[in-house]
Amino acid sequence: MSAIIEILKNAFRKGMFVIPKEVSVQGAIESPIPGRIDGTVRGDVRTDGLLTIGNTASIRGNVYATDLIHFGKVYGDIFITNKAVISNKAYIKGDVTALILELEEEAVIEGAIRKHVNDLENAVPLDTEPEPDLPLPVEEEKPTSWF
Repeated sequence: MSAIIEILKNAFRKGMFVIPKEVSVQGAIESPIPGRIDGTVRGDVRTDGLLTIGNTASIRGNVYATDLIHFGKVYGDIFITNKAVISNKAYIKGDVTALILELEEEAVIEGAIRKHVNDLENAVPLDTEPEPDLPLPVEEEKPTSWF
C-alpha cells in the first residue's frame, strides 16, 4: 500500500500538469513537464518525464512519454522510452513499446508488446554480402496471330 501512496504523491507534486476527470480535451497535448490525466483526451499525448493515466482517464490517441503509470483506458499506441507500469485495471487497444515493462496480471492489452531498442542499427547486423548476379531468364518468342 505504501508504494501506491508514494506513486500518488509523485503524481501530484509541483511542476506537473493535471487534467481532472471532469475535463475533456479535444486535440493533442504536448508538454515539456510530467503530468497526470484523469479526464478524457481525444488526441495524442506527448510529455517528458512521468505520465500517470488515472483509472477514470480515457485517451483516444497515441501516448509518448519517458515513464508511464497506467490505470485507465488508451485507444492507441503507447511509446515509452524508459519504464511503463500497466496496472491490473488498465485497458489498452493498441501496441505498447517500452524499454522496461511491468505488467500486472489482469491488465488487458489488445495489441503487440515491443521492447524499445535505442539503436536498431547496432541491434540488428546488416547483411554486407552482395547478392550474386544471376542471369535474367530468356523469353521465348511466341507466334502471334490475328485470329
